[in-house]
Amino acid sequence: MSRLFIDPVKLAEDVVVLVDEDHRYLTRVLRLGIGDEVVLFDGKSVEASARIIRVGPRALELKVEERRPVAAIERPLVTVIQALGKGDKLDLVVQKATELGAARIIPVTTTRAVSRLDSGAIRTLSKQARWQKIAREAARQSGRLDVPEVEGVTSLSTALKASPKDALKLMLWEGARETSLRQALPATPPREIVIVVGPEGGFTVEEVDAARHVGFEPVGLGPRILRTETAALVALSILGYALGDLG
Repeated sequence: MSRLFIDPVKLAEDVVVLVDEDHRYLTRVLRLGIGDEVVLFDGKSVEASARIIRVGPRALELKVEERRPVAAIERPLVTVIQALGKGDKLDLVVQKATELGAARIIPVTTTRAVSRLDSGAIRTLSKQARWQKIAREAARQSGRLDVPEVEGVTSLSTALKASPKDALKLMLWEGARETSLRQALPATPPREIVIVVGPEGGFTVEEVDAARHVGFEPVGLGPRILRTETAALVALSILGYALGDLG
């Protein structure tokens, strides 16, 4: 059955009115009409069965027939701190990280990042809205009942310092030859995991030292040097398998 993310305020209403992109998605992409059923979810704790009762040229209405609570997923919360990269690479990271179960994604500026954005610029806010939209669409497509939060662009230093003290904190670094990501995982899964992924040019020694200073352990992914977008997804796949969420 088709699924669609709905703002929690809207989902509390008996009749949900959809316009613009959601209207186009249901009517033009899925070609749904009056009487068809749709599952609505708020990305947090509620999903609902709804039926289309009216279709207009620019809006449609769905009658909510049944709401049900969504049980919390018992798995560690994984945050990905991802360095900005060239072009639309972060679009891919957000999409696939959502599919692979990340709970939060934090884009950061780093010393060697090819792409840099002013964290206070209008363009940055537009990018954040785009990334959050990609996360919602990926959650819908993959059947996730929650939607990861994509934060605004910040500096690597700020993101490192703001990481939870009790989390398992790991930094992917090509210079970490002695400890792999898999070896760094404890026997008992922690409640939170934070993974830091560098830019195309890698982290500087100063950035690695700063991460160590606030409790991050540098780890490797193997003998090959991976692209920044590949490294994030490989790390999430390894975590998913180790934690029983994949495979």
